[in-house]
Amino acid sequence: MKEKKRIGIIIYARTSSKRLRNKVLNKINKKTLLETVYLRAKKNLLNLPIVVNTSTHRSDNRIVSYCKKKKIKFYRGNLKNVFDRTIRCCKKYKFDAFVRVNADRPFFDFNLMNKMIKIYSKNNYDIVTNQSPRLCPKGLGCEISNVKIFYNINQNKLRKSEKEHIFNFFYKNKKKYKVFNFVDKIYRSKTKLNLSIDTKKHLIRTKKIYNYYNNNVYVLTKKILYKFGNSLK
Repeated sequence: MKEKKRIGIIIYARTSSKRLRNKVLNKINKKTLLETVYLRAKKNLLNLPIVVNTSTHRSDNRIVSYCKKKKIKFYRGNLKNVFDRTIRCCKKYKFDAFVRVNADRPFFDFNLMNKMIKIYSKNNYDIVTNQSPRLCPKGLGCEISNVKIFYNINQNKLRKSEKEHIFNFFYKNKKKYKVFNFVDKIYRSKTKLNLSIDTKKHLIRTKKIYNYYNNNVYVLTKKILYKFGNSLK
């Protein structure tokens, strides 16, 4: 029998985004982007613990204050070394595995996440992903990983980009790991679309979409794709 692992959901958030600063605390109508992503992540079927992972830089004090106000668990670490921050976060919360979620993904697909968690829980993969290669629209990426593979890496040998984009090293060396790439046929046919928030234009667009659905934070991702697909480029 496969050993049961303690899985956590880690939402990565910072205010120092170059293209749209403070975007995670921007309002999507009545809720911040961060809270919107958090609530969608809470739709996981196993009631997994959720932690907001941010930095110790003073620019992210606002994120911490917001988490305290909303009673959301958080962890603070090195701003640029997200790889190390991930390890330390998992150690603090005693996660054996984690789901990686970025806070700039307002339409994060919780149904997709649940399917991938189920696959990870029933098998012996190191990573379950839809990003190696990316087979979905931008903003719908999801990754689940065993923490042990992170512990076994000498961080001194990692490139700067590999410390920031924490799965790059494993994807470059995926022959050494058990990686399962999850394929959704609908998403695979729409890889050129963008559902993330990178600019003010994306933020305005996101507000309009949620307004169309009466600000239902749990609206299904595929519903949005069918209705607004042509404008999500």
